[in-house]
Amino acid sequence: MKIKHLLLTYLFVAFAIFNSNAQSRENKEIAQFSSKSEKLTKAIGWKQDKVTGKWIENKNVIYDRKCPSYLVSHVSQNFKWLQFATILIGGQKYYVLLYEQLGGEYKYPHIQEDWVEDLRTHYFILTPNEYENIKKQIDLKSGENIKITSKMSGYLSNRSNILGSEYSYNEENLLAKINNAIEKQGYSKTCFVLNAQVVDGQEVVRFRLPEEDLSLDKDCSFVERNFKTEYFEVNASDFKKILIE
Repeated sequence: MKIKHLLLTYLFVAFAIFNSNAQSRENKEIAQFSSKSEKLTKAIGWKQDKVTGKWIENKNVIYDRKCPSYLVSHVSQNFKWLQFATILIGGQKYYVLLYEQLGGEYKYPHIQEDWVEDLRTHYFILTPNEYENIKKQIDLKSGENIKITSKMSGYLSNRSNILGSEYSYNEENLLAKINNAIEKQGYSKTCFVLNAQVVDGQEVVRFRLPEEDLSLDKDCSFVERNFKTEYFEVNASDFKKILIE
């Protein structure tokens, strides 16, 4: 009888411990966008030819000659649209530059054969101070370069859809990547350079899409060198439409 009582006691204690440690499976809660601006869908890409010195223009792509549609995905400085959004994570507000572009990869990269085109939504995350500085400098129209660096950037590609992956090309998975980028910042830095000025009596904003900066300093010098002869240009009034709050 005593043994039976001890056994029952043991089972009761074991069950109580197991029950206290048991946890139901819950999906991680992902922060959502708080707001979004409208989209900028058109800007002129300008690039100066190194030999002739002539400026070549293309819509929404920076290239050294008229860029045919089949080559756009090979050019890193191209976009279909761009906008700003806000997101609140851990009580901290962030601004996110979003832009969609054509990209691609070779199926056989070692021999560079069978180019597979894809669609990518990039995100470049800024602090409120960095975002406010952009707005302030655009209003000043000084022509001085505005340089923002971030270790919170990346992109979501529809290549996963092409390959049959579960990571669909949608806002849910984009938000998951943005949340993760903020919580676990990377080591490499990405640089966003733009400026506002008056050209021939017209207020314009010039910019390059964020790109990795390979210099060891913090002033975007590697990226900034290209800015003198390669940039997008748009009327300041059109650019301001994507500035929120």
